[in-house]
Parts: sequence; C-alpha cells; structure tokens
Amino acid sequence: MPSNKPQDLLRTKLMPPRLHAGMIQRDDLLARMDEGLVRKLILVSAPTGFGKTTLVSMWIQSRHFPSAWLTLDEFDNDPSRFWTYLISALRSFNPAIGKTTLAALLAPDPPAFQHLLTPLINDLASLNKPHVLVLDDLHALSSPEILAGLSFFIQHLPENLHLLLTSRGDPDLPLAILRVRAELTEIQSDQLRFDRQESQAFLQASLQADLSPNLIGQLLEKTRGWPAGLRLMALALQNKKTSRLEQLSEALSGSERFVSDYLTQEVIENQPQAVQSFLFITCFMNRLSGSLCDALTGNNDGASMLEQLERQNLFLEQLETNGECIWYRYNPLFGESIQQLARLRFGEAGVRSIFEKASAWYEHQHLYEDAIETALAAKKSARALALIERFIEIHDINELHTLSRWLAEIPLQEIYLHPLVCLAQAQVILYTSDRFAPATKAQIEPLLRAAEKAWSAAEDRQGLGEILSFRGLVAQWQADFQKSYEYARQSLELLPESDFLWRGVSLLNLSQEEIHAGRVSEAQNKVLEARALQGAAQNIYGVLAAIQILSETFYWQGDLEAAEQLNRQILREAVGDISMLDDQGVASLNLARIAYERNELDQARDFAGRALELSRQRANQMLEVHVTTLQARIWAAQAEWAPAGEALNSLATRVQNPTQLREIQEAQAFLALQTNDLTTLESWAQTLKNDVPNLLPLQKEREAFTLARYHIATRQPRQAREILNGWRQDSAENGRIRSQVEALCLEALAYYADQNLESSAPALIQALKIGQNREFQRLFLDLGTPLAALLQELLPTLDDRVLRLYATALLQSFSQGEATPNIQADAGLLIEPLSEQELRVLRLVAAGLTNADVASELVISINTVKTHLKNIYRKLTVNSREEARQVARQMKLI
Repeated sequence: MPSNKPQDLLRTKLMPPRLHAGMIQRDDLLARMDEGLVRKLILVSAPTGFGKTTLVSMWIQSRHFPSAWLTLDEFDNDPSRFWTYLISALRSFNPAIGKTTLAALLAPDPPAFQHLLTPLINDLASLNKPHVLVLDDLHALSSPEILAGLSFFIQHLPENLHLLLTSRGDPDLPLAILRVRAELTEIQSDQLRFDRQESQAFLQASLQADLSPNLIGQLLEKTRGWPAGLRLMALALQNKKTSRLEQLSEALSGSERFVSDYLTQEVIENQPQAVQSFLFITCFMNRLSGSLCDALTGNNDGASMLEQLERQNLFLEQLETNGECIWYRYNPLFGESIQQLARLRFGEAGVRSIFEKASAWYEHQHLYEDAIETALAAKKSARALALIERFIEIHDINELHTLSRWLAEIPLQEIYLHPLVCLAQAQVILYTSDRFAPATKAQIEPLLRAAEKAWSAAEDRQGLGEILSFRGLVAQWQADFQKSYEYARQSLELLPESDFLWRGVSLLNLSQEEIHAGRVSEAQNKVLEARALQGAAQNIYGVLAAIQILSETFYWQGDLEAAEQLNRQILREAVGDISMLDDQGVASLNLARIAYERNELDQARDFAGRALELSRQRANQMLEVHVTTLQARIWAAQAEWAPAGEALNSLATRVQNPTQLREIQEAQAFLALQTNDLTTLESWAQTLKNDVPNLLPLQKEREAFTLARYHIATRQPRQAREILNGWRQDSAENGRIRSQVEALCLEALAYYADQNLESSAPALIQALKIGQNREFQRLFLDLGTPLAALLQELLPTLDDRVLRLYATALLQSFSQGEATPNIQADAGLLIEPLSEQELRVLRLVAAGLTNADVASELVISINTVKTHLKNIYRKLTVNSREEARQVARQMKLI
C-alpha cells in the first residue's frame, strides 16, 4: 500500500534557517544551552518575535555535535505525517535509524505510538556521542495522540540524543516530571529579551549610527527588549534621521502585536512600489522559491527579489540548501502582519486568486499536498477534489487525519460525484470511528451508495468490486457475517487478479467464513492465499488478520504450539494504530484458549484478563462475549462457580445480538453441567427450539456437544449418540481434530452411560490416540467425573506405553482438579522419577540441542550426556528423543 516515503517529503521542513549577517552573539544563552547536553530536553519557550529560532540556529551552527532539524506547522497534526518527518530528520544521523518504524507507518491508520516507537528508540540507543534533534515551532501541534507519543519518546530518550523544542508556550508534555528529575533546561522570554548593551549593539549595527543613551533607553523601555520590535524599528529607520526615530519611539505603545503591525506597515510604506507588491502577493505562502514567486506575480524576477529582500534582512530568512532550489520563508510574526495589510488591499477575492495560482504551480511541481491546501484556501472545491483523487492514487489513505480535514471543507454533495474519494472517505470514517457501532455504518452508507452509482454508470467493474469488498469488511465488524461473506464472494467476481489489496480482504473474509462453517482445511487454503495478497499489498492489517485466522486453523487441528507462536507474533507486531488493539485482544483471547486447553489455568486467566480489558477499551462486544464465556470455563475449572455465573449473567443483560446471547446461554449451560443443575439445563434445552437466523455452524456444534452432555446426564444416551453422529463425521472430514476428539469422548460417555464398555472403549481409545500428540487436556477434563471413571476402568487394558502415560497424566490432572476431587490416579503406573540432572538434560534435548550442545551447556562430557539419555529413555519407556519429548510434555516434565 503506497505511503509517504522519506523521498516524498518537503526537504525544506528539515532545513534550519540560515543565519543573517550581523546577528548579536548571545554567549550567556549559548552557554546555558550547552548545559542542556547533560539533560534530555531543552525548551526555548516565548511568544513570537523573541528570536527563538535564531538562537537555536546560532547554537547548533556554532557547535560541533551532529544535529537534525524539523520545522513544524499546523498541517503536521496527522500522526503518520509527523512521525514520518521526525524519523526522516533522525535518519540524517544514520540512514538505518527508524526503518522498522517507518515500515509500520505504511499502514493506513494513525499509529498509537507508545509501542511503535520502541524499535526507533532502540535504534537511537546505538548513538555513541551527543546528538541533538530540534523541533521548531512545537506550538503548531495540537493532536493529543502526537503529544502523548512525544511524551513517551522524551521519557525514553537514550543517553546520547537530546531534544530541543521551540514553542510559543509550554507544550502539553511531562515538563513537571522533567524539572523534578533535573532533565530539563529552559530558556524563556525574559531571558531572550535584549538587555541595554545588546539593544545598543543591535541598533547601532543595523542603523550605522551612534544613538544617544537617552534614546536607547527610551526604545528599550518601549519594546522591553523585544528583539522583533527592535528589528522592526531598525528596518523602519534605515536611511532616516535620528529625529524620525524619536517620533516613532513616542508613537509606540500597547501590546507587542500592535507594535509589530504598526512598524511593519511603516517599513512597507517606505519600500518601492514593486517591493510592496511583491510582499503582498507572496506573503501567504509557507515557503517561497523564485519560480513560485514568478507564478504568483506574473513576473520573472522572483529569485532576484527574494535574494534582495533576504540580503536587506527584510522579513525573509533563507533556509539552508543542499544545492537544489533555494527556498525562503517569511518570519512568522512579520508575515502575519503583512498578510493583514494584503487582505485590506486585495480583498478576499484577490487573496483567493493568489492561492489558486499557487495551487496550479504546486500541481505542476507534483507537490499535491500543497496544491490541495492552496486550492482549499482558494475555495476551489472542485479543483481540490480532483487533486485529492490524484493524491489518493499515489498515497492511498495513509494520512487519515489530513484526508479527513481536507474533506471536511468540501460539501458532501460534491464529494458524492467522485467515487474514489467517496470510498476513501468511507474508509477514513471506518478507521477513525467506532467500527462496531451501527452509527458508523449509517454514516458510511451514503458514500458507498454514491460511489456504486457512479461506478455502475461508468461500468467500472473494479471499482464496484472494491465497494463490495469494503462492504464485506464493514459487515464483518458489525457482526453481520452472512452479509459479509455474500459481499466478499460477489467482489471476487469483479476484482481483477492484479488487485492484491481488495482481493486479499475478500479472501480473508471468506477464510473466516470457512472457519465459522467448520471447514478448517479449506479455511487454511484460503487464508494462506489471502496472506500472500495482503503482503504484496503491504497491508499490515490484512497480514495480521491472516495470521490470526491461520492460528485458528492450527488450534482446531490440534497444533497448539503453532497456534501459540502465531498469536505471540501478533502481539509483537500489532503495535501500530489504536485499531490494532483489536488484534491484540483476539491474540490474547487465543493464547488464553491455548493455555486453558493445556490446563495452564493461571496463564489462561492472565491472557483472558488482558483480552477483556482490550475488548472494553475498544467497545468490542463480540470479543467481550468470547472472552467472558472462556473466563467462565476457567473459573469453573478452579471451582469458582460464583464469579463465573455472575460474569455471564451480567453480560447477558447487556447483549442484544441474538447469536452472541446464544453463546452466553451455552456457557451458562456448561456451568450447569459442572454443578449438576438439571433445572437450568432443561430450561436451556428448551431455548434451543427458538430459531436464531444465521447461527454459525461452529456455534451449532458447540451447542450440540453441550446438549449431548445434557442427555447423558439425564440418562438419555441414545439421543446423545444421535446428536453426535453427524458432527463426528463432519469434524473428521473438515479437519476439526479438536471437535473430532470431543465427539469421540462424548460418544464413549454415551455408551458408558448404557454400561456398554465394549462400544465405549474403542471411541475413547481413538480419542486418546488422536489427542496424545496434540496437548489436549481440558477437552478431557471438562467432561468431569464420568470420563475420569471411564479412563480408570480403561487404563489397565491399554498396551501402548505412551498412551498409558497420557491417560495416567490426565487422571493425575483429574485428581488435582478442585472440581473433581474424588478421582484417584493409579500410583503404580507413574514413571520412575527423574533426577534433577536428568531433567536438565531432558529439557535441553527437548529444546533441540545436540549431545555436544548439552554437554557444553551443563559442563559435562558427551559420554555423561549419553548415560543420562539412556536412563531417561528407560524411565520413560521410550526409544527416541521425539518420544521422550512427547511423554515429558504430557507428564508436564518440561
């Protein structure tokens, strides 16, 4: 997915302004800034016109440490844009810095940077001497998300990186903490004011005249040492008599803003008409080049005029250049004053005409962001929309906040005429709103209808396919699964093979359908294709979704280790925008399920608690239902019946979605089985007769298994077997190994309830054979005392040593479980205990180490390792490393 790459950025924002000749050297302030090199942060804070940027430029240009510069403006309040610029500035130290973070910024949502910044900070930790990063005009930032990320960045700055901020006021950063920790150096307006000596030196150098002490004192009193006021005074009086200086001094009173406006007008009125015209026409631009000025004025003297004004120190400052086009910018304070005068001269229509000319020039230079901004300033919404379409084609929708801000200035009726922009706006709404709320869908729908209408009229099959694919995504988050899958199938009929992004989105949707339908093998085929497409589209969100679905296929196939690794990968990589908290929540839920299946209940509780926290943070009720029902099982496994029941009852009162309510009710029935609450079970069985549209097959299977247990508990084993018959075959055919094992266990219990051990034994033995290599435990343990009794009865008949060990390990778990205290394992079947050293050897061998590696790790000989292995094999009754690993895992020795 395209993005703002570093080479696409405005290099002028990364250039400090060039110092003008005749600057007053401020050695005391420079020395104070030197002291900041032993602290994290230097803050130069004062209103405009106090020389903040000049002082900082003077410092970094007079010192030998490496420095990087970023000038900020109001358009940087897009998190993706801000951090891309900041990292690009840091890459001047070393091009390898920030590669991981820049790659993550390719995603279309604004990042939640507390996690995203970790690899960047780790990169910066490699700096081996002091470096300084300057963020000029920090007051331009108002985004709480950016400021929160910047706070995190400052708190974790490595020792050799120092941050220098200039701002018109104290930024919303943890300054109090930094002050207490002596990690902050501050320079404020009182320190930046010129004293008498500095004022005299500046005025005399600027005016080339000797000024009386009385006059200097008067000017110092009027301006209170405000550098900008003194500079304007000097400009106003160049080549004028000293008496005029006295007249101007007497006229000065009021605020610094008034002084600036008054003196700026005085200076401009003293300029030739050509200079005045040039100033008024060009003052609205954030930065200027000769070519841009020519486009605005209609003349061909832009470069020479800029050079002349900068040489005269007249409002302009030149940015550092790297040999390309020379860029300039107006001093912000003076520029604002000139703009006021220009608006009076030209009127709003004239100012809009200037912006329109600028937009045309920016478009010709392929500077589309500036072209859009100036088109909007010119109130040319049709032109802005055409440019936004071009911007989307190049950059996709990476800068959501910027795109949203642009489109907010354009009437919806005009947006409806541009289907590409409609789809982009729909995505912006979905990714920046509560994607689970019906109101979000309602807000998106008119945009999608308008895009569909336009693309239908144009017979644009790909555009229509993209709309359908996106509709499927919206429906998925609205829990309208059948609609979601229908849209996805329709989209694939229209999308070309070359459309990696949207075909990948639809295939992800359909792989989720296969999972919900219980067709695990088919789901795996589809999701592998979807992951490849999303990777080709550089869509990290799609890749993470594919990994999550793939982990589910492994879970159902009984490969818990592979499922665990994939979900841990998601936790490592889902560290971008806030919507990735949904990915983290699902991954945490899946890890809780895996830990629960392994009977690692404390770990399961931890992961489930984290998933629940994330579900509530994101208002993701579907995830909350999944987590709460799992938590109820975890509590039940530890005989904590009260909190399990209370959590389910509380959730049931809030849930309106019928399918989610059925999931809660099934969990309540599970609790009733564990406590032999037949009244609740009978009531639940009656609710199953109520039809719920679009109930997913996997949910039907879950209900069928619980209903079978209900029939077994009420001595109706024949009905239980009838329910199980179709599900066992279906699970085997579609790769749901976990369901297959559970169905076999329930079938065994149904026969056992009829005292038919001859039919019961083969089903349970088959379940044990399948389960022993797949770490299944809770699947057996949740079936309670009846299964434990059947296992005890069956155990002496098992000839396979590994199978007997697996069954014995399950019986041990039964005997340790608080919910089934009366089960006793046969102590005579337990393995001979391993010594501490044998356990160490076993763990290292199970981890894949060779004999030589084990010997090196334990500082013993290879022959000693072989002796230990021989004893291990004998005690475990196995013949290979793999068998030893399996038995050790089953017995929880590793």
